[in-house]
Amino acid sequence: MKLTIESYILDYLQFSEQAFVETNWVSAKEAVWKSGLEFTDKACLSLHLRDRLMRRNDFERLPAPIQIELEQRHSDNVRRTQVMEQEFVELNRQLQGADIRYLNLKGLLLAPDFVEPLERRAQYDYDFLVKKEDLNRAYSLFLQRGYSALHSTRELAADHLPTLILKSGWKWKNNYYDPAIPRGVELHFQLWDSDFELLPIQILDKVWERSCSRTFGSIEAPTLGREDTLLYVTLHVLRHLLRNDLRLSHVYEIAFFLQRTSDQERFWEHFIPRVTQCSNAAKMVATTFELARSLFRPTLSSPVGQFIEQYLPAMAASWVRTYGRTGAIHCYRKNRNALLLHLGLLNGNGQKWALIRHRLLPRHLPLPTYGVQIPPEAQDLKFRVVKTARYLGLLLQRGLFHIRSLSALLLQLPVWLIQIRRHRKEATTRDPHSV
Repeated sequence: MKLTIESYILDYLQFSEQAFVETNWVSAKEAVWKSGLEFTDKACLSLHLRDRLMRRNDFERLPAPIQIELEQRHSDNVRRTQVMEQEFVELNRQLQGADIRYLNLKGLLLAPDFVEPLERRAQYDYDFLVKKEDLNRAYSLFLQRGYSALHSTRELAADHLPTLILKSGWKWKNNYYDPAIPRGVELHFQLWDSDFELLPIQILDKVWERSCSRTFGSIEAPTLGREDTLLYVTLHVLRHLLRNDLRLSHVYEIAFFLQRTSDQERFWEHFIPRVTQCSNAAKMVATTFELARSLFRPTLSSPVGQFIEQYLPAMAASWVRTYGRTGAIHCYRKNRNALLLHLGLLNGNGQKWALIRHRLLPRHLPLPTYGVQIPPEAQDLKFRVVKTARYLGLLLQRGLFHIRSLSALLLQLPVWLIQIRRHRKEATTRDPHSV
């Protein structure tokens, strides 16, 4: 089978230096590279690719226009990160000044464990876990400062209130690293919705007691402890995978963490026993680690390798082998194969049929995306006409996607359910963790 530029890029981004040798593809024509950059932009991997090309002395082999495009992305994101660092400090000051109890989630505090340096990461919002007693006050604080709530759904806001954003009039210019893209604010009231995902876990209930502070610029930023950060980021990746809206760079960041901590057995000797206290958490973390390993080949510490071997469900391993790489090319958004993985992680037929009923058919119309940054008073007749036309096009596009993906899934589903049953029967005779 002929490899595509996207496949070559995925291989090139692997952490194992021995995993990829042939590099003639780097000198591909500009038109081919345009397709490659379209993939890495959507996956938010363009800056990681630029770094890898430079470190391996391959950057100058690219077509000159592609070099210029990658340099522009880097320059834009450096400026964007500088603005966000100042904004992040100010947001923390506002919350602290209002005596709101909160913790920072992900974002700028992921460096250096998940990304290094910060300028290599694309970020589009700020996430805060807020004490439930302070949640309404925190939301009002941002509304008073000019933020507006975006339209939301139960699926989009399963763990947080509707996203808040400053409407600046900004318009999309096909630049994922545009410094002017406004950042949203998400105020979380929980880290995992067990009822919505149908996968209950019980090991995130003491994150406040294990929290810590990190110095960032001129502030002390409260955040999750290191183990809780890894657990939350890992579950966050899996949740978006199951919902067909994963950003592939998030899997890359998990692989980066695994690579960076491959010699930190002491950390893993604390983290793994904690995760394995909950069977659902153990199999979800093992599944996400296996996906990161299969795509980006990080070096694993001995405890992590043993953990994956012991707790990765056989059905999840089969899914990663079958769909992990092919789905990555499209950031798992081209079809609904992630539903098959979700079914394999559930226990009991009741949960499986509940998931099928919930996910097979769309429960709401797609939310409008065009012009959400334009204040109502700036929306003239021409804008409203264009907005309506864009939304009708979105409805058609999503309708065709649901028809195609549903047809394909209905053909796969009976076979997959039979495989799940067979795997579970085999697993019960060997190791209960493999179920």
